[in-house]
Amino acid sequence: MILGVDIGYQTVKLIGLEKSGKLWRLRGMSVVSIPSNPWQADKIIHQEEIAKAIQDGLRQAKPHPIHSRYAMTALPESVIFSATFAADKLPEKEMAENLPFEIAEKLAINLEEYQIDYEALKTRCQPTETEAAGSAAKTAGKGAPTVAKGAITKQTIFAVAAKGSLIESLIELHRKAKLELAGIDIKPGAIARSVIEKDDGQARVIIDMGVGGTGVSVTEGQNLRVTATVPWGTNILGSDVTKTSPADLTGKAAPVFDELSHVIRFFESRVCPALRIKEIIISGTGASIPNIKDIFAKESGLTVRLAEPFGRVHTGDFPVPELLSHSFADVVGLAMRRP
Repeated sequence: MILGVDIGYQTVKLIGLEKSGKLWRLRGMSVVSIPSNPWQADKIIHQEEIAKAIQDGLRQAKPHPIHSRYAMTALPESVIFSATFAADKLPEKEMAENLPFEIAEKLAINLEEYQIDYEALKTRCQPTETEAAGSAAKTAGKGAPTVAKGAITKQTIFAVAAKGSLIESLIELHRKAKLELAGIDIKPGAIARSVIEKDDGQARVIIDMGVGGTGVSVTEGQNLRVTATVPWGTNILGSDVTKTSPADLTGKAAPVFDELSHVIRFFESRVCPALRIKEIIISGTGASIPNIKDIFAKESGLTVRLAEPFGRVHTGDFPVPELLSHSFADVVGLAMRRP
């Protein structure tokens, strides 16, 4: 069993899922409080407090305590650099030797300070522009390899980089919590895994409205094509988002609506002109705001639905609280990932 661990702005969400055929069975889930804003560009702070909170959360999980020690966690977009670009298709050994230097150049980072991961992509999108991302982590579209007559075959690469000291800090935190870190994901990728079918090729926007920030991502099926972070959190709305009025959200969340409009235009004009976005999925704390679907539908003109990560999870007789279900999309997706 893989344990999903999501370290957020002021809470840690934990879930243990057991594979059951093509579905999963809930073993236990919990949310525990931690000191606010633990993520820094180069490390995670408040480690002792977070490690203790994780241990407490594992014991307190419902319907059963969680005993798994193999954990999957995710990096928020705010602490990574990412880019999608076309690269020459070379033998595997040459790719492994040359690509890290090309990635470092495109991301404008010092290779000695960062850990890099990358993958070659299969997609219907063919990017017209490469965009490297800084702390806001805007990612250009992933495109399909193209072959021009008489030219070297190209392939599209998606690359992610994070400070090496941050990765070491994340590993150390899990060690203090008596967990073994089996893998590290990107938060919007985990959300997509939990709420979108694997072979679905449609383009969607995922809006993850957290307490300390909001992610706006475009996916082609489960695969990320564009990601961005808005420094706007639901804490701006007060401690109880269920009391937010449509007028309050429309006025106070203007940065989110502006970024949504920008990301959609960027995707449809430069990343993948062949695809049109037709749906928005809302996850996170903000999914509990009254009439949130209607508000985003009015602002975007698109179909809107809330993230339902427990659609492929048997919960038995345990009633997952509605206020928690939408905010667990990321951690459910982490628990669904195989190392």
